[in-house]
Amino acid sequence: MKKLALILTILVSCSVFAQQDGRQDRMKKMMEASPEEMADIQTKRLTLALVLDDKQQKAIYDLELAAAKERKAHWQERAEQMKNGEKPGEEERAAMREARKDRYAAMLDKQIAHQEKMQKILNEEQFDQWRKMKAKQKQRMSMRDGKDGERPDGRRRNHHEGK
Repeated sequence: MKKLALILTILVSCSVFAQQDGRQDRMKKMMEASPEEMADIQTKRLTLALVLDDKQQKAIYDLELAAAKERKAHWQERAEQMKNGEKPGEEERAAMREARKDRYAAMLDKQIAHQEKMQKILNEEQFDQWRKMKAKQKQRMSMRDGKDGERPDGRRRNHHEGK
C-alpha cells in the first residue's frame, strides 16, 4: 500500500511539473516570435473562426500587428526591469500603485478602441461570433487562474510562480 501511494505521488508530481514546463515553453515561444508572426497567427485563427474575406484579413492583420508590436515592446520593457532586480523603495511603490490604476484605465480604453475597430471590419454576424469567442476566452482564463488572482483550489496566485 505504501509503495502504491509512493508511485501515485511520483506520477502526480511528474505530471504537474510537465504541465508547468509546457506553459513556460509556450510563453517563451510567444515572446521569441516577431510581431509579424504573432499578427499572422492571430489573423489565421480569426480567418478560420469567422470566415474572413481578403479585405477583412488585411485589416485584421494590420490591427493585430499594431497590437503585437505594442505588446512586444511592453514585454521587453518588463524583462529589462526584471533583469535589473533592484527593489523599489516605499515612495516608488506608492508611485507604482498609482501608475497601475492609470495603466488599467488605459488598457480598458485600448480594449474599447480595439472592439470598435473590429466592429468596423467585421459584419454583424462575424462581430457577434468574435465577441462570443472573447467571452469564452475570458471564461477559460478565469477558470484557470480563478477570480482576482485566486485559484479554483482557494490558494492565492503568486506572480512569481513558475519561474
